[in-house]
Amino acid sequence: MAALAIRNERSKIVTISAKLIFYGTQATEDLAKKIAAEIRDMYHEPQACVNIEGEAYDVNIRIDYEVVSFEEVIQLAIKNANFRYNFIRLEVQNHVTRSFMGFGLGDNVGHWITSDNLGDSTTAAHEFGHALGLDHPERYDFRGLGNPGIMAPRGTIVDAHLQWNPAVGAGEYGGTLKPFHRRVQAYEIEAIFKDLKFDPNGYAEIGHLSNVLFTENGDPLNIIF
Repeated sequence: MAALAIRNERSKIVTISAKLIFYGTQATEDLAKKIAAEIRDMYHEPQACVNIEGEAYDVNIRIDYEVVSFEEVIQLAIKNANFRYNFIRLEVQNHVTRSFMGFGLGDNVGHWITSDNLGDSTTAAHEFGHALGLDHPERYDFRGLGNPGIMAPRGTIVDAHLQWNPAVGAGEYGGTLKPFHRRVQAYEIEAIFKDLKFDPNGYAEIGHLSNVLFTENGDPLNIIF
């Protein structure tokens, strides 16, 4: 998911600003609102502070959204050069049976499925992290460390009370991370800003723009712009 980081030197606040443009058979105003709220609230939760050129900045997250028709999203994607715009198709299911972002970390397109309980399960916030350039952590065993970060993948080993089934052994069926327990951690937000370069107006571009749209089943659409 591409985004803009906007630095305000006077207030010492840096804002990550993104707009989610939803399309697809499951793209409704109610679901779009839930998804945007999950992302915004989870990324505000750690009340992160980052260092930019030797100065401390509080981090603000701005998530706007819009639901559009397929005809409208084609026209938006054709001419898009705005790093805030992210095109997310919402469907019941897809051929990989999971929500995903497009082509490499930081891409501004995705195909998300409602069977992932979007807006209630941390999946949207996890995919948002991929789109901001965050990968899965190298660590897969978080026992003794509390709630893992938002980028922890399914299958992560955690303390029993964070498992799908707290009664089974770690790593057994049901003995891995229940995604609901992921939390955005301050170190993950700090990683977004690593090596980010701001222009003289205080703007920095996050991610990249492929502007690729998807079929209902999650395949890339061959549209010649």
